Amino acid sequence: MMSSPAPTTLEAYLVPDFGTPSLEAPPGDESHVGWWRKRFAEQGGGARSLVEALTQFQVPVRTGASGSDRYVRSIRRMQPVSSPSGPGELFADADSIHWRVVDHPGGGLPVVTLAERADFELAFRALGARCEPVPVGRNVHALYVGGLPNPVRVREEESAFIEAGNDPLAWPQAMQRRMQADGTAFHDRLILLHPGPYGGLRASDVHPRMDEPDWLEASGRLRLEHEFTHHATHRLLGSYRLHVHDELLADLMGFTRALGGFDRTLFLRALGVDDGRVDEDARLHTYTMGLPADDLPALVRLLESAADRLESVSPLLSGASEARRLRSLLSLSQITLARLAELDPGALAESLRADEPVEPIVDKEST
Repeated sequence: MMSSPAPTTLEAYLVPDFGTPSLEAPPGDESHVGWWRKRFAEQGGGARSLVEALTQFQVPVRTGASGSDRYVRSIRRMQPVSSPSGPGELFADADSIHWRVVDHPGGGLPVVTLAERADFELAFRALGARCEPVPVGRNVHALYVGGLPNPVRVREEESAFIEAGNDPLAWPQAMQRRMQADGTAFHDRLILLHPGPYGGLRASDVHPRMDEPDWLEASGRLRLEHEFTHHATHRLLGSYRLHVHDELLADLMGFTRALGGFDRTLFLRALGVDDGRVDEDARLHTYTMGLPADDLPALVRLLESAADRLESVSPLLSGASEARRLRSLLSLSQITLARLAELDPGALAESLRADEPVEPIVDKEST
């Protein structure tokens, strides 16, 4: 799950969190992804292979579950579950659940699609909230999960270690060394998706000639690229937080992938902002927790200006190669939201056209 900032002022909220990128070559997959690829090849991408891979589904979702004996035994101590429940016992529509490993320039990930809303919310809580019954907003249709313990993979790695002739008593130390060298050595990352129109928008909001089935399909592509953008910034920039700066970049990448361009009005409406007004149940509130209500209008004005600048340069991303899109994302991450809101669009476009190694382009005084 994302970290939730707790700023007390707009100035504190606008302090950037993205690290300095260093990308000499495409980063490739993290260590856990190969395990998922092998599992898919051997067992397919249905609900059963998913449930058998992730022990979290065997812990009932309820208040206090993350501290329960069952959670401690099966997840923290990684003990096998006796008499595990099958997908038909766990899900409302197990047959509609499927998963696969999707490639991306920021690194591939397992992507799980759950067509039934109740199944998506179960997976959200089991995998993203340590089996606690956290609320899931009605307009939430995706989740990027990071740091997910995988007891099944750990037990397989331990067996391979012992079968290679190593002392079983040496496994704990070997495990610690692997975790220190690689944060995904025993913890997975994946994406959960549920079909639905992006941001609560209708097809007619997007284009007069777009029908609802086409918009639903485009929403899936948009949402997938949005979550992969969070993965890229998490992995390459060290930032994964509930913040409008992260959402602006993720939506830029998602809209240009799915619709061929970025529309500032659609972006703002999907956030629940219309002509400067913020709806009471706006998605924006999720990303401004802790920000005083009096500061929200100023933030919205900054966001409107920044979105306007990104709309002007979005054609450069729409037809770009995968590598170029990733470089552009990393470059844009180095511009603070306040600076982006005032940049000359021509200068911004020129910086993205330059086919050079990514360099920080933050105005230091503005941070």
